[in-house]
Amino acid sequence: MPARRTAIQPSFNGGELSPRLHARIDQNVYGIGCDTLLGWLPLIQGCITAAPGTHFVEVAAGPCRLIPFEYNVTQGYAIEASAGAFRFYTNDVRLETAPGVPLEVATPWSHAQVLALDYQQSADVLYLVGGDKAPRKLGRTGAASFILDLLDLVGGPIGDANGDQGKTVSASGTTGAITLTANVPIFAAGDVGSHFELEATDYNDVPSWEPGIEIAAGQKRSWAGKVYQCAGGATRTGTVAPIHDEGTEWDGMGAGKDVNDKGPFGVKWTFLYGRHGLAKITGFTSATQVSAQVSKPLADSLTTSPSWRWAFGAFSDTRGWPETVCLWGECLVLTKGATGYVSVVGDLENFERRDSSGDFQRDLSGSFTLPNPDRIKWSVADRVLILGTEKGEYTVERLLTQSGTAGPPIFEVRTHGGSGSHGTKPVSAAGRLVFVQRAGRKLLELDFDAIKDRYRVSDLTRLAEHIAKPGIVEIAWQQEPERLLWVVLANGALAALTYDPEQEVMGWSRRALGGGLKARSACRITDPEGRLDQLWLAVEAPAAGGGAAHWVLRMHKVWEVGDDRRDAFFVDAGLSHDGAPTAQFAGLQHLEGRAIEALADGKPHRSLTVSGGAITLDYPASKVQAGLPYPAVMRTLRIEAVASEGSAQGKIKRIIDLTLRVLETLGIRVAVQNGEQIPVETRKPADAMDRALPLYSGDIIVPTIGAYERGGQMVVERFQPLPATLLALIPGLEVGER
Repeated sequence: MPARRTAIQPSFNGGELSPRLHARIDQNVYGIGCDTLLGWLPLIQGCITAAPGTHFVEVAAGPCRLIPFEYNVTQGYAIEASAGAFRFYTNDVRLETAPGVPLEVATPWSHAQVLALDYQQSADVLYLVGGDKAPRKLGRTGAASFILDLLDLVGGPIGDANGDQGKTVSASGTTGAITLTANVPIFAAGDVGSHFELEATDYNDVPSWEPGIEIAAGQKRSWAGKVYQCAGGATRTGTVAPIHDEGTEWDGMGAGKDVNDKGPFGVKWTFLYGRHGLAKITGFTSATQVSAQVSKPLADSLTTSPSWRWAFGAFSDTRGWPETVCLWGECLVLTKGATGYVSVVGDLENFERRDSSGDFQRDLSGSFTLPNPDRIKWSVADRVLILGTEKGEYTVERLLTQSGTAGPPIFEVRTHGGSGSHGTKPVSAAGRLVFVQRAGRKLLELDFDAIKDRYRVSDLTRLAEHIAKPGIVEIAWQQEPERLLWVVLANGALAALTYDPEQEVMGWSRRALGGGLKARSACRITDPEGRLDQLWLAVEAPAAGGGAAHWVLRMHKVWEVGDDRRDAFFVDAGLSHDGAPTAQFAGLQHLEGRAIEALADGKPHRSLTVSGGAITLDYPASKVQAGLPYPAVMRTLRIEAVASEGSAQGKIKRIIDLTLRVLETLGIRVAVQNGEQIPVETRKPADAMDRALPLYSGDIIVPTIGAYERGGQMVVERFQPLPATLLALIPGLEVGER
């Protein structure tokens, strides 16, 4: 005899679970998970709400990537980065120089190179590296003006020094435009733009400075690795040794006499050069000769005595360009291969590694190399510098030393995990670093374990590994109004992870775009008021006659209790009308020939087809949203309830009634045990037939009877462009003994 049972699922924020977990009733997540969660978002509080729609903003120039540029919380920009150009979006619209003419900045990158770019913002400058090109910086020069320049690094960074004394270089001069000549082929055309450091082998031709010595104008003396020329004053040197590294200064008073009636003492010394000079290669003549511009004066002896003490800059077309960039401890960090280069503290674009005497100093530029030669895929600043390579995760920490101690900066490199990383740019979410695993199919979390004093890696896709199977292309963290990690998948779909590690909430859902649209990129910026986070999307749309169009979309905010239902936006690539009542809705050229849905003054309209870029409503409305429909389906796991002999799993059962507890909901239908779909009716006798129904909150009993079978699954589907929030499912069922 079947036993009657009443079950309840009061939470769904376990999200869509892996098919591998569909028998794990012993796990707490089974009771709050779903078989399918498509077009719904699990919220931290436990309910699920209909995923919002997307606004059509503009047609893109072509395939593109979106890069965030957030000057402050009320001035966020989404950059449309396509082949050869940047375009800019802010305040929900595209920046234009004239109506219909986008503000555009020319760039050197192809679309494939744009996808490889890494970026780091500092105030109104965005540093851009990668794409096999010299790094650039995008400067914001006004609220609607930008300029892209080469990143002209000062003083380096410098690569490995030459160690072969048989390979020498001489210079034709010590300042200005010069020619560098090598005795063997060492130069290449790709060296143009590279720094070149050249050190004098000795200062034997320059006597040392001493106090109280007769001197004549024009004579040279050396002190502390620097060479000075007498520029006049007295005829005897003073007692204060010259240490300056630019301009002219005295070494004494230059007047008066001492107690022995000798003097005056003190002459003026003009700084000429140090032991280490620096130039930037400006032209290629041959493998043994290049032209260069001196940036740090060379020693005179280099014009007559070639030196084997030289080194190329770390970056060039020949040696490669930086691949990742980040800000860490008031320094700019650039990486190439397994090596990182750290700028001077507080001077982001200065990579000078020596002081004026030619010595390394702790607060100047330095470098580090990972013990494993794998290429660094990303770099992120936390309490330490965190690096991801194809094989593992590392941290780098600058070791503090006694002030004034000579020598280069010392960096400690530690290994923390062996997961390996994909090139996708990580994000900081809820105080954790989230990155993509090497195969591109797992989303990993890096968190510091204070007890073990190391970072630990955990898999955020472990309960839903199937969702990221197509491969992760990009991730974006949307903190307000809900904590959502958005993932762009290689198949063009979106996935969302509701993520609050402190509350142990981790629930996945999927979001397919309507009309065959495919998401290709996503970024997050704040809304114009600086209160909420917006998700911007670059999508590929099937075009008439084949091929593809490319659009920029903006996702509407998640529905919140108390929002005006007339503003509900649950269509894709949609547009809105807000004004005088009208039945004509134009501007829909991008949806030409497509069947769309509309919400007119909060009331669902019948499906319409766009013709001539417009639709005609059956009645005038002052607020209209129109766009492509997209799926929203929730399917429960096999129902679990206590039967007379243990679990109800695998036993014959039938759902005999179903209660839905909803919040501000309309436009949904349900099906139980693979039965027919039944619209959920909330109309009351007092509701006017010619007006939109009010949103319903409370319990709804659905008169449905399932068939006897062993699964006991239920489906809730949003089928109209209206808000829907499901708080609980309460089925009554009969469970057999076997």
